[in-house]
Amino acid sequence: MSAIEYYFSQQSEQTMNLLYVAIFLAIVFVVLGKYIDRQEPMKRPSKIMVVIDMYYGFITNLYDSIYKGHCKKTILPYVSMLIIFILTMNWLGLFTGLSAPATDYNVPLGLALISFGFKYAYEFKYVGVVNHMKGYLDPVAVMLPLNLMDIIAKPLSMSMRLFGNLLAGSLILAIFYSAMGGAQNMLFALPVVEGFENPIFNFLGAIVAPPLHFYFDVFSGVIQAFVFTLLTLIFSSIGLDFDDMDEKAKAKQLKEESKQTASVS
Repeated sequence: MSAIEYYFSQQSEQTMNLLYVAIFLAIVFVVLGKYIDRQEPMKRPSKIMVVIDMYYGFITNLYDSIYKGHCKKTILPYVSMLIIFILTMNWLGLFTGLSAPATDYNVPLGLALISFGFKYAYEFKYVGVVNHMKGYLDPVAVMLPLNLMDIIAKPLSMSMRLFGNLLAGSLILAIFYSAMGGAQNMLFALPVVEGFENPIFNFLGAIVAPPLHFYFDVFSGVIQAFVFTLLTLIFSSIGLDFDDMDEKAKAKQLKEESKQTASVS
């Protein structure tokens, strides 16, 4: 067995499904990127471009309501992709029958750690490492242990929220299908294949289940993706003083303008 074959043999089903999602989204966005490049800005936009513009406007408004135009080149592309990535993971089981990657706790935990990576990167850059460390002593030094626990508690709570909601939905649907299979056997006395508790084709579950799929996969999936993205924006912006950042940006701009004026004169 080669190293590559051994690696893939050790991966869980959710991990492999996550790889499928990443490959699928990479292909989709490459195709969409080329499609957008071919569009004529002066012509009437197509329906696809209208949807893209609406989505971009929604994400930009959500970002502006929290970040006030700061850190746009880094955080906006991430949250724009994050909500689509989570939605695709949530809907994977609905359209393909595969298990959702987010039902493996490693996936939401990894997303939460990336989100909090932005928080600490921004604080180190705009607040300073020393001032950031001093913040763990606020409001009094006795709070240091609790403030240190906060470093672990927030990513865990954020990831557990996404993981718990998606896993609960998957378990409820699995229990429902199992119950429908048993009810199908009782009502229609269908033969059961040896080794299977339920019939191979659970037509009763397929008839009754669509409303549950709409709620747990579609509606709940949209809500979880939106909330996780919103929490990413909120948590990553905590500790940043946007008014101070504006003043520093203006001072830097004035300094550059004065240098240009001096060089011209």
